[in-house]
Amino acid sequence: MPEIDPMASALDFYLFHMKRLRDASGLSQEALGAKVGYTGKLIGLVETKKRRPNIKLSAGMDELFGIEKFFEAMLPRIAEEAGLPPGFWEYVEEEARASQIRMYNQNYIPGLLQTEDYARAVVRAGRRPDKVDELVSTRMERQEILRREVPPNVVVLLEEGVLRKMAGSLEVTRQQLVHLIKLIQEPNISIYVIPERAQVFPESSFTVLSFDSEPDLGYEESVGGRGRLLEAGYQVTELGVGFELIRESALTAADSEALIRSLMESG
Repeated sequence: MPEIDPMASALDFYLFHMKRLRDASGLSQEALGAKVGYTGKLIGLVETKKRRPNIKLSAGMDELFGIEKFFEAMLPRIAEEAGLPPGFWEYVEEEARASQIRMYNQNYIPGLLQTEDYARAVVRAGRRPDKVDELVSTRMERQEILRREVPPNVVVLLEEGVLRKMAGSLEVTRQQLVHLIKLIQEPNISIYVIPERAQVFPESSFTVLSFDSEPDLGYEESVGGRGRLLEAGYQVTELGVGFELIRESALTAADSEALIRSLMESG
């Protein structure tokens, strides 16, 4: 790997000091991983920019090296450089732990279910090509949770208009619909379409994360892809209730799949 220039970016600064401190402590990638709860392979992927550092890793290294909030404090800057909205990285951390993910989307197919070409079309507007690559990479990395031995249960409510919007080109959009049909066949993934004739709902797009032995968390999206993670409380409870109310207006799972197929075939 080429020498890292800590002045080049927040991520390079992070990785420069990660390797510097690891080397100064005489730790191999495997040894560092063992001390912070990860494999040496993961440490290697982070150090070579093939995986992004996360909160657990950063907090673990801060504690291990005795430098309070050093690596962890860099994460918002790294996210900002990558064009990720504030609060999103915290959400991704919790999403990876969730046993159930309930999502309601008004504007586009959620990142967890996107093809790479669809994701690129969605994030391209107004961004530099290198930032687009980083954002797409982040979305694809998130999808690893769907391939786990025990993946989360995912329930998605999609407005019909989302399926009819073109992203990039007709072929990119059609392939995205093909991908949705494949995902529906998985026993842990359910997609319900809210028909255009359904009533308007005041909620913006949102997600409710559920855990085996912890209270639910929520994530609300706003204009420009920004959002905020909501801790357990009345707001998250309201989102959970709202999700079930919206689901009552959705087509059945079979009818939703039939609609997606008809749009795919007509495209």
